[in-house]
Amino acid sequence: MKNITKILLVIILIFITSSCKAQSYPLDYKGDVPDGAYYKDTNNELDKFVGLWKGNWNGKTLYLELKKIKHKVGINSYTYWDMILGERKIVAANGSVEIDRISNFDNEHPEFWGMGINLKNGSQETLTFSPKNMCRKMAKLIITSFTTSQMTLHFEYEPSAIDPNCQHNAYVDQHGDFPINFPKDIVLTKQ
Repeated sequence: MKNITKILLVIILIFITSSCKAQSYPLDYKGDVPDGAYYKDTNNELDKFVGLWKGNWNGKTLYLELKKIKHKVGINSYTYWDMILGERKIVAANGSVEIDRISNFDNEHPEFWGMGINLKNGSQETLTFSPKNMCRKMAKLIITSFTTSQMTLHFEYEPSAIDPNCQHNAYVDQHGDFPINFPKDIVLTKQ
């Protein structure tokens, strides 16, 4: 009798769990959704971006690793999104590593994110770039051309408030730009 009761409880628990599962919507869905909804890459639109990309500028080599990850968006009210998240590695001409965030890829707070959310608003293919320790300065990387083996990125700053306590203000005053260490335009080849 105990075994039958346990089996019934397990069946009821499985039924309740599967009934409460969040409903999935395609990335370009424009209607209202409930809390906990999941914007899923049902058409595999993001898969073409996933992988390690490499490009060169001013003697440096940029590696950009992009992953498709189910990401929670929001705090009190939230949804889940399949998104492209990314980290970078920059190697100087002499072989020294200037930045390496790929080795410790941060799925929660990556330097690059986007495309899943952007596709809801049309076919805009951009990544938001928020470099660490840059006083919340952000940029967008616009994909200006794309094939299965190459993509061209164009860097544009996003409007942002000036932080009077930013450790880079003297550098910005002297050079007219933040020390972000990223090219204005670059062609990347999929590795």
